[in-house]
Order: sequence, then C-alpha cells, then structure tokens
Amino acid sequence: MRKPSRRSIATLIRVRQEIVKRLDATLLRSSGPRTLAQVLDSAFASGIDDTDDAARRKLAQRTSARFPLAHLRGRDVGALPAVDEIRRSAAASLTGNWSVFGTPVAADLSQHDWTAHPTTGARPSDAHWTRVSYLGGVGGGDVKAIWELNRHHHVLRLAQGYFLDRSEETAESLVTLIDQWIDQNPAGRGINWTSSLEVAFRSIAWCWIWALTCESPAWTKQRLERFLVAIWHHARHIERFDSIHHSPNTHLTGEGLGLLYIGLSFPELRRAHLWSERGREILESELDVQVFDDGVHFERAVGYHRYTAEFYLHYLLLADAHGLPVQPGHRTRIRAAVAATRALRRPDGSWPVIGDEDSGDTLLLTTNEPQDQGPILALGGALFQEQSWVDLTRDVHRAAGWWLLDDGRWQSLQAMASKAESPRRTRTGTRARSQERRGTSTALAAAGYYVAGDGSDDGWWCLVDAGPHGGDRTGHAHTDLGHVEISHGATLIIADPGCFAYTMEPALRDWSRSERAHASLVIDDTPLALPSGPFSWSSIAPTPSCLHGDTDAAWWCELHYTRPHASGSITHRRQVTLVRGTGVIVCDWVDGDAPSSFALHWPLADTPDESDIVGTRIKRDGYGVSWTSVRGGDLTATLLPIVRSAGYGQRQRGASLKLARTGTLPACIVSCFDEQAGAFSVSAHERGGVRVDVDLDSSADVDAAETSLVLHLMPGMAPVIERSRKPVISHGATR
Repeated sequence: MRKPSRRSIATLIRVRQEIVKRLDATLLRSSGPRTLAQVLDSAFASGIDDTDDAARRKLAQRTSARFPLAHLRGRDVGALPAVDEIRRSAAASLTGNWSVFGTPVAADLSQHDWTAHPTTGARPSDAHWTRVSYLGGVGGGDVKAIWELNRHHHVLRLAQGYFLDRSEETAESLVTLIDQWIDQNPAGRGINWTSSLEVAFRSIAWCWIWALTCESPAWTKQRLERFLVAIWHHARHIERFDSIHHSPNTHLTGEGLGLLYIGLSFPELRRAHLWSERGREILESELDVQVFDDGVHFERAVGYHRYTAEFYLHYLLLADAHGLPVQPGHRTRIRAAVAATRALRRPDGSWPVIGDEDSGDTLLLTTNEPQDQGPILALGGALFQEQSWVDLTRDVHRAAGWWLLDDGRWQSLQAMASKAESPRRTRTGTRARSQERRGTSTALAAAGYYVAGDGSDDGWWCLVDAGPHGGDRTGHAHTDLGHVEISHGATLIIADPGCFAYTMEPALRDWSRSERAHASLVIDDTPLALPSGPFSWSSIAPTPSCLHGDTDAAWWCELHYTRPHASGSITHRRQVTLVRGTGVIVCDWVDGDAPSSFALHWPLADTPDESDIVGTRIKRDGYGVSWTSVRGGDLTATLLPIVRSAGYGQRQRGASLKLARTGTLPACIVSCFDEQAGAFSVSAHERGGVRVDVDLDSSADVDAAETSLVLHLMPGMAPVIERSRKPVISHGATR
C-alpha cells in the first residue's frame, strides 16, 4: 500500500508534533538515550572490546570506506586548489579569529560560550526549546548570529586543517569545542534546538568533522560516546520536528539532507536506516514541488535558490557514493537548478541579491563569499560534464570539488579547469565585434526571470523580473514585480538593495520587501502587496503576462499587468530593451482610471547625491542615467536615501532615484542607462510609441558599416529596428 505524501497529511503531522512538543517539554527527555549502548545498533556494539580506543578505531575503519573518506584518504593534498587559503583560514580559526556575517568575533577556544550572542554577549533562555523566544531579537541582537556560529563552520575549518596537516593540537582544540557545545546544550534545551534546520546544518558539519578527524586519538572513549549520543539526538529531533507544516521550503529540504547525512554516515546508530530513508523521501518528494521546471527555487530568492542547488548536489553525491538509485527526471531537474545559477550570474562573476539573502553555507569547505555561487558551477560542471560552467570558475570554487567529488569526477573537473585556463585566441576586427555583440539571452519562464547580455565580461547585462510572487504568501520572496537589474561589466548600475536582517524593526523589514525598495512602479496609497509579519503576506502582487525576443542587435522583454486602485484600476506595461554594445532602455506605459500620480524607483548600486542630477540626467563614473516623460505631465527626479545590503548582517548607505510623475493618464516614461547618459535620444513616435535614436559612436563595439540605429518602441509589440544601409527588420514575439 502506497504511503500518502507527507504534504497531504501536513495538518495531521502538525497536530502530532504539537502533542509531542508538550510531552517533550514536560518530560525534558528524561527517558532519552544517554549512553553509547542506548544509541548504537546492537550488532555493532557487541563487536567492540572494552579497550579505551576500540570504538574509535572500529568506527574510523568503517568511516574510511564511506563518503567522503573513501575518495579523500588517498587524495594528493598538493592538488587542492587554493590550499594556502584553506590553511590560513584554519590557522585563523585555531587562534579564535572568527567572524559572523562579516563581523569579527574573538573566540576563546578553551572556554567558548556557544549559547551567547557573539556580538552583544546576550544569553537567551536555557529553557526547553519550545519555550525559548527568539524572533523578537535576543538582547538587542539577531538570533541568526547565534545560529550561524552554531552551524560549526569554524570547527569544520579546523577539521579541514587537521586533515591537511595532521596537527594533534588542532584536533584537540576542535574536539574540545564540541565537548563544550554538548555540555552547554543538553538535548532539547536552549536556543540551539529551536530550529530543526539549524540542527540539520550542525549535523552535516559534524558528519564531516568526524570523517576528517576520526584517526585522531583526541577522540577518547568518553568524548566519542558523548558525540555519538549527541548526534543521535540531533537526528531524532529533526525526525520528530521537521518543517513540513511550518516552513516547507529550504527548511524542509535542509532537514532532509541532514537526516540523509547522519543515516548514511553513521549506520551504526539505531534508527539510522529510517533517517536516511526519511531524508531521501523528503528530498525526492520536494524536488518537483520546490524547483520550477526552469530550475529556479519556487520562493524566487537567489540566496535560497543557492541553498537548494547545494542541497541537491550533495544529495546526488551521497546517493551515487552509497549506490542509491536516483530517477533520471530528478537528475534533469537538479541540472536545471545549476543551469539557472549560471543564467543568473552577472558578467563580473557576482549574483544579484533578489529576495532574502541568508549569507550562510550548507557546508563551508571553501573560502569564497557566501553570495558567490561559483562552487555550484564547479560541482555541477563535473557532475553533468558542462565545460561552459567550469569556464566561469576559479581555484577557490574548484576547491569544493577536491573535497566532494570522487576520483573520476575530480579528474574530470581538473581536465575541464585546464581547458578553461588555457590561452584563448583573441578575436579582432569588425567581424569579431559583431560576433561579440550578438550576445546571449535566457528565459527562465516559470520563475519569470529574463536575462540578456552582450556576451562578454565587460559588456552590458540585464535581468527583468516578470514572474509571479515567489512562494505564494510565505517565505523569502519580495514584492519586486517588474524589477530590473542592470550592469556594465564590473559596474553595477541598478541592483536590488537586499535585506540585511530578518529580526530588525518591522517597518524597515516591510520596506525591504516592498516595491519601494526595488526598481518598480510605486503608487503611494496602493501597494502591490501587503505584509503580514516578517515572513508572510496578507495579499500578493499580480502575475504579469510577458513577451520577449532577441536578435543580434537588441534583446527585449515586456511585462504587462493590471492592479486595482481606490478609484478603479491601472495597467502597467514595462518594456526593457538591451541595445547590445550601447546600453538599456526601459519604457513604462501607465494607463487607466487612476491615479494622477505615481513614481518609478531605481535603486542605484552606488551612492550619488543631488548634485549629480543635472537636468534630466545623472552622470557617474562608468555609467549614466537619463529620463524623459514622452506623454507630458510633470516629472520630478529626487534621490532617496536607502539601506543597502550585499549580504545578511551587512548594512550600508545607498540611494534610489525616484522619478515622480503627476498629470493625467496615459503616461509614458523612458529611462535610459548607458556609459555617458547621452547614447540615446528619445522622442514621441507618431503612432503613439517611442522613437529612440542610438548614438553608435558612443560605443567602440560597433560595425563600421552602421552609421545609425533607430528603435521604434510600441506597447504590446516587438521593437522595430532601423539601421542605415540595411533594410528594416521587424522581430516577432515569443511567448
């Protein structure tokens, strides 16, 4: 008889969990396992003699035949890419030079307090986990800072250092840290048990810490016993209190991965087979639910898409290492997730911060910044034999492959890395420039992300958000309908400002998730969506319709939606055109019953001030912005101070260009982004659209035979492009 899906019985699971929570809080787990004999499988326990080191030696021998030691034990340390960076990071961790979300933390390894807030020193309650309050802030701090350190990334770094250099001083320090954690965090008590996802992240780190250090005598009989009992409680906690009813997103899949890791890494533990099966069940059943056909995570938050891609790459590696079958359709969908990571990458190697950004890592094996998704491309390139992904990686990214890939895939990654780094022929002449300008474009249609560029690292790049509100009414999505990201090479021009925390003041949290923070159309008294707490919505933005097309000269994308208003409704059409080699044009057509005023917000990636506005232009180093109201009305430009965040816990000053328009409808505003705020000349088209004359002399990447380029932009139609000495070309739309 086929078991019902856990999603279909989520309400029943929630009822059961609530009952178990109350019993758990009352009994304080007094009946839970406390000795090694209580958590070990009887067959394994009976084969251990009574000598002090017998359990460690026998378990270490078994571990050496499993992932990841099965491939790591004979691996050449000298072949580890960026090995010196790992060693420096491990040395810093050994001296207590830690950090959390970029903030330095001084840790005393001999007596570290794992329950205190790392920057404020505040200590939350040590009551049963169900009675610990944390969302309102912990002593003026953010609970995620506590949780981040308790993922034990710094302890894992020490384990990597030990594996590379076999220093028993390092092993003693890291096992001491785990001892302290177990002393300070009894099973089920305190802040570090409140989130099953955090329990799962720590469990994954512990699986690796044990594997990398299992040959060290620092694991005494007593220490190993306490460690195995503690990890049993970790798995049992996840099993009993997973997030199927509360946060069925990356919380649930991360917990599934934690169960899979523990079950496969420690099959000697009672219930291990159940945990690995539950982990597989969660990951496999959630893949089609949480990952769109185009590979993007359903919450439409780039940081949580990264988590999802990481989780499922680990799933494939574990499944293949342990001979577990994986459906071909699942491999295809995981490949699509990595391809989406590639599609969202900017030319300079960075990724936009769309939606919430957690700034954490599933497993911190490399030294790159958490927003850098290069390791996903390196691992995906090796797993799916995709050279073009590996071409975009560096040594610090490929270091993940040294730790995670089996011998055959590691050798394949090395071979592809050699090809990526080999000298390339330099194209010259007008033909080369024409080929370069042909560029690239990608439609992630299910998520509604449309991306295009010049096809070079120093060219123009644009992303349009023309999809549904992510995650329905919950999760980490923002109200970013119509948002546009624009960059020119390494110069970011328009970029999502991000959200620096989840437990900050509610008004700032609401602003960070609203259309006011994004490159969107804003109507003061009619927000696109209404928040309901820090992670939910009482109403969500409409889903637009979308058209897009591409040629060698230009790429375009148009989204269209209707939104209600107190006096009726309005329609908004936004057409974004990337003119290759020159810049980006955004036309906003607004029509309907109301309102008499609205604004376009353009969150700039740098911090200009009012003195940079000259007439209808802003000129900055590396880029320019200009704007025109084609259908009359008054258009006023001001710079609004905003908060920017490149990653979680980071807060910087920023500026958003606000173009406020008053007057009767219909209205049309054209915003142009180029190198000098002068490449585009905008005028009204006689048929109600917009004519844009392009100054090709402003770009070096042009065909000398072209003396002019004119775009005719009409709402609901593909752009018509006129070029001198060539016939007019009309480009058909695709859906």
